[in-house]
Amino acid sequence: MPQGSKNRPKKALVVLNPVAGNRDQTLSDLVLQKLSSLGWEICIRETSGIGDAEIIASKISGGNFAFDLIIVSGGDGTINEVVNGLLGGGRLDIPIGVIPAGTVNLLASELGLKNSVPSIVDALLGETKRSISLGEVIGRDGERVFLMTAGVGFDANAISRLSMSIKKLHGKTAYALAGLMEYLLGSFPKYKVILGGKEYTVGSVLLANGKYYGGRMVWAPKAEVGEPGLQIGLFRTLGRLTLPIYVLGMMFGFLSKLKGFHIIDADEIIVEGPRGRPVQIDGDLLARLPVRIRVARDKVNIYAAHSRK
Repeated sequence: MPQGSKNRPKKALVVLNPVAGNRDQTLSDLVLQKLSSLGWEICIRETSGIGDAEIIASKISGGNFAFDLIIVSGGDGTINEVVNGLLGGGRLDIPIGVIPAGTVNLLASELGLKNSVPSIVDALLGETKRSISLGEVIGRDGERVFLMTAGVGFDANAISRLSMSIKKLHGKTAYALAGLMEYLLGSFPKYKVILGGKEYTVGSVLLANGKYYGGRMVWAPKAEVGEPGLQIGLFRTLGRLTLPIYVLGMMFGFLSKLKGFHIIDADEIIVEGPRGRPVQIDGDLLARLPVRIRVARDKVNIYAAHSRK
């Protein structure tokens, strides 16, 4: 479509996850009503299950409706699907707007977006976009990019205990419950990590492309979604005695000072361990060990708040 003034009415494809967060679509409805009142043309596609958002985004080039942008109403997992769909369809040139309606909205926090109509609409109208660097997970099931976080070990194993029905009913409480179940019932296996030509044996691995984790917690303060590179956290020892200390360290900001935890800047890491163990990617289980995780060549443009704290 021809480029005009930044505030001209646009055509937007809205990928809406109706079960995101607490299933309350009020914020999405109000944002879309406001955009429609400004003359925007809106095409809404609701997802009905895991993978739907990726399929919708991968087919954006089809049909006669030429979109200026995709607006994603959902959490980090839905945004991840859309980005992977655009990548698969060769359309990462299409910018993305975000309505943070998910259980976890780490990317929205990174972009300075609030859960309010003015914040979201102002970001879309102001056209302040951030070029987001991506991480890439390569495994036996193929390749997949991520925007914020990936992990092998405790957090991935905990998420594997989180059924979709429990997640829908309890939201963030479900993640805490899954973590408690893994703490009490998990086996705490060891993993082999190859990083910077060195080999490590660890109890868990976290990767940060952005600084937020599990809400507003920050364990990798130097991570920056606009810059290529990964912050890799290695938990050298992990068990029922040490895990509570690590959790407290993450919650209260002293994780980096703990002897058994190390942060390393890197562009690539190989993680091996019990074959088939899950890998979490932007909060969902989307790969299995062994994997290679690296900085991706591609970037995506996402609408952000005009100013960020």
